[in-house]
Parts: sequence; structure tokens; C-alpha cells
Amino acid sequence: MSFPARTLGFGPSVDFRGHSDTVTLTVPVPDGLTPAALDTTAQLPANVARGWLDVESDGRLLTRVELPPGGDLVPLSIPLTGAVVDDDVAVISLDLNLTAVDNICPEDWTSESVRLRDGVIRYAGIPTIPAVVADYLPPVLDRLELYLTEGPTDAEATLTLDLAAAVTARYSGRQVPVDVRELPPNGIPPAADSPFVRQIVVREGGETGMELGAVPGGPPALYIRGDSGTLLDQGRMVTGSLSGLAVGSDVAAGSAGISPMLPPESTTLSDLRVTDLEVSGLGAAEVHLFLDQAEFGRPVRDVSIDLKGSYTPLPDNQGGLITVTAGDVQLDAWAADASGVIDRVVTLPNSSLGRLTDVTVALRTTGAQQHCGLQQPVALSIDGNSRVSSTLADPPAPVGFPSVPQSLMPQMNVTTADRTLIDVARAVELVAGLQSLTTRPLDPEWVSIDEALASTAPALVVSANGVMPEQLQSKLPLVRTEDRRFEVRNATGESTSLTFGTEVDFASLQVVRDGGRTVLVATSTGVPEELDRTLAWLAAEPGRWFELQGSVLFTAPDRDPIALTEAGAQGDGSEPVPGSDSTVTTVVIAGVALLVAGAVGAAAWVLSRRRGAQSR
Repeated sequence: MSFPARTLGFGPSVDFRGHSDTVTLTVPVPDGLTPAALDTTAQLPANVARGWLDVESDGRLLTRVELPPGGDLVPLSIPLTGAVVDDDVAVISLDLNLTAVDNICPEDWTSESVRLRDGVIRYAGIPTIPAVVADYLPPVLDRLELYLTEGPTDAEATLTLDLAAAVTARYSGRQVPVDVRELPPNGIPPAADSPFVRQIVVREGGETGMELGAVPGGPPALYIRGDSGTLLDQGRMVTGSLSGLAVGSDVAAGSAGISPMLPPESTTLSDLRVTDLEVSGLGAAEVHLFLDQAEFGRPVRDVSIDLKGSYTPLPDNQGGLITVTAGDVQLDAWAADASGVIDRVVTLPNSSLGRLTDVTVALRTTGAQQHCGLQQPVALSIDGNSRVSSTLADPPAPVGFPSVPQSLMPQMNVTTADRTLIDVARAVELVAGLQSLTTRPLDPEWVSIDEALASTAPALVVSANGVMPEQLQSKLPLVRTEDRRFEVRNATGESTSLTFGTEVDFASLQVVRDGGRTVLVATSTGVPEELDRTLAWLAAEPGRWFELQGSVLFTAPDRDPIALTEAGAQGDGSEPVPGSDSTVTTVVIAGVALLVAGAVGAAAWVLSRRRGAQSR
């Protein structure tokens, strides 16, 4: 039995730096299995005379794997037999050592030397079938199937959304598919096609609680039941911190009484899940502080960091410089001294803030050098308790897709034009996609369309057939005003219309601001199959959600979805200046024209530009 490394959360590759480096892998181990090997392709640098990997677990050497000299790409099998498994994980250390040809000192090894690509973890043993609720979600999950009846209730829809968000957050970085399916008339799901598929049946009514039920030919299903006031509490027991207490096959949870987590104005790097705060290198060391706005729990601006840390004190015959940068912007710089102490406050310009901002602290030395491999490395460490302060960004910065999911926190309403099973499935796909952007759990709640419009809370609105309330219709960046006419609006109210020679349909995801809150709208011009194709495209490749830019994801028939970006979109949280972005609608409408022309053939079109109410 084997799983791709990407499925286990390792990413596309495992990278080493320099001639000597250690990488630690945390391998999830399902009950009944043990790690057997890491099968991979090794990408080796030039000028290697000899190389090897020492494989260690719990401080014990498991094996040494020789790396063949020469050859850019070589298949490699790294034995893992004997690794210590504790709390369903095995922590494996891979210690790399390289010797260069003729004892040269290759400079290109400093930033990257050996890369392990397309890894697969092989396991030995037979997976154990879960017998209690506490063990229902395994360390490795192939797919989650959520079963409901047609026309689910509000409570069933809310729990389904909550399970999708909680499970996606639990398996962060692993791209676990979450499917909503119709429960068969007999109330029993069909047998799963893998021992690592989990099936949860959500039903309002009946006796409150959770129960494992046998499924002929497959792992058991988990039945979650309760009335409108208790159903959500039962489901949260499965994914919450107290799930380990559910050591029975039939368990009922009491009221959880969980309130939305309000973000503080001051927190720490550790609380923001910033890790890998200590590095070493020859002559240089860099620590990357990846600040994720979603981990703040809100869109932020005016971010400052009270940096605390240390570095290797330099001898008298060496000099050094410490710099702090955000992207291409240098925030601070000072000479390294004999104290080895970092204690500085740095402020990030709002224009440098993205959904994810790379703040890099770097130490670079000059002066005395020694023979390759004999020079002592320098170490750089940033204290995880360094305080990070921020204020709420309203409107968010950046705008559009990069403003989510943080602008949908701490709680968001979810609604659809029709509460059908397929609409719930579409909403679940969107919630799972948004949740894949962060480890901080989202808090979706199913509401009616009227409640969503009247509320001040951020919202997700699914209208697959294009029936859209005027309150939102008037704010969408892209609309079809007639069968053959599109209208594109920018934030200043300026608009452009595009008239085609034939009727054109499309689907879209659009991010809008409505009354000081963010709303993500999923809609189409009466072609729900195009919206479904858009959602499938987003789920097909890891990273597509993260890469979205602009405020519109547009899908024309027989074309891949494309994000339409505004040429002058504000990225610093400042208010747009009316008339300052005269090219924005031209850029967006040109993208629409190219897509639609490719889908329906030559189109006769006329552009007309007019000012909206804000610029009159």
C-alpha cells in the first residue's frame, strides 16, 4: 500500500541545501501499517564525487543510502523499516552529505543541492478498520463522502459545510476531496472503494448522537443524528479537540457552545503558525517569516513585528549585515556585532502586504574565509514569541480573490438560490476550496438568501441558475445585461459594455464588496454545468485557488476558466480614486472578448464607455 508524498502533505519535492543538510519528514501512519520505504527520484547536482543519506528515527540510525555519482535524475528507494511510530506519526530525519569532485567548492550547492521529487511512501501491513468514533478519521484520508437526502434541512446543510471545512483544515496541504452524495433509499451508503475513504451520513431527527454502522464490503459509515439544536454539536465532536474521548461505537455529545474566535490586535509568530525559525549556512543564513493574513483571522494592515532573536557572534576578522525585507522592499538593515542579539521593531508598508507575505531576515558575512567544508557555519534564529501587531483592513488589502478567505472570517453565511442537494454540494466544494488556503478553520453557517442579504456578516452566495438579488446583481464586476451584452464594472463605478453578434453564456466566481463586507458569488447565465466545470477545474490541481488574482473567474463554454484582473487594482488598502483607473475595464473586457470569441466564433461587438454613479 502506498501514498504519494503530496497526499501526505510533503509538497512536490524534498529539498536539501549545501554539502551537508538535514531534512525532517513527519510521516502519517494509519493504524495497522508501518512505513516501509520512500520511493523517489533524486535530482543530483553536478560535481558530486560521493554522496549519501543517513536515515534516522528517534535518534537511531536506520540505514545509509548511497547516492550514485553522475547522472542528473536517478531513481532512489530509501528504506524506512524500523521507524518509531508515536501517536500515528513517524518522524524521519534524512541527513545529507556530499563530497565534491577534486575537493572543489561548488557555489551552486549553497541554495540547492539534492532534490527528492515525486516521492511515494510505501507501507507494510493491513489497515485496521475503525471500531470507535475516536478512530474514525485516519491519519491518511483518500476522500470524504457526505451523504444527505434530497432537499436537506438548514441544520443538515450547516453541519455538512462545517464538516467540509473542519476536515479540509485537519488535512491541510493534502487536497482531500470532499463529495456530497445522495443517501440511497435503504439509508446505507455503497461500499467505499478504498479503506481510507470515510463516509458520513448526516440526518436531522431521530436519536441524538453518533454511531458507526456497518457497510457491506467496505469500512463502516458514521451516522450523525440530532435535532436542529444538537446536530452541529455532534458533528463537531468528530473533528474537534475532544474527539479522542469518543472511545465507543455509539456516542452522544453535549452542547459545545462554541463562539466565533475573534482575532486579537497583537499576537505572536508562533500563534500565526510561522515555523522554521532557525537556520544555518556557510557565510549566509535566511529565516523566512511567512505571514498569512488568514492566520490573523481577518484582513490586516499596519503590521509591525517586534523581532527578537539571535545569531552567531562574528569574530573580529569578519563583518556582517542583517537585513529585513518584505518581498523586494527592504524594511531595515544593521551591522552584525559581537552581541549576537536581534531586538528590532520593523513595520511593513501596506503596499507590500499580500494574502501571504514573505518577511525575510538574512545574515550575510564578509571577511575571512576558509577552505570549502572547513568554514564554520553561521546560525540565525528568530524567537517564535516575537509579537506581531496589526489593525483591521477595511476594505481588505489586497482586493479580490487574494482577500479571501481572511475577509470571510470569523464567521460567514452560506446561501443558495435553491436548497437542493446539488446546490449544497456546490457550496461544500467552495467552502473546501476556501479552507484549503488556510489551516485556521472557517465557520460557515447555512442561512436563507434573505438572511444573508440582511446580515452584515461576510457571505458565500451560490446561484447556479443566475437568479440573483438586485442588491448583489448591481455590484457584480461582470454581468450579462441582455442575451448578447456584457457589462464590466470597476470599483469606481466606471463600466464598459460588450455586445456580441450571438447569445453567449458563461459561469463565474466573483468577489464583491457589499455594505462593508465581502461576498463571494458563484453564478452563471442559466448554465449550471459551466459552474460545475469551474469548480472541478479549481479542485483538479493543488494551488489553483491560491493563484487566483483579480475579482472575476470567468468560464466560457469549451474554454478553461480564466481570472480577469483589473489593471489598476489597489493592493494597499487605500480607497480607489474615481477616474484614476481608466484602463481597467478595457483590460477586463478584452479578456472576455478573447475568451468568448474563441468559444462562439467571430463576434460582432461594440464597446461603449460610461461613468457610474460614483464618478458623475
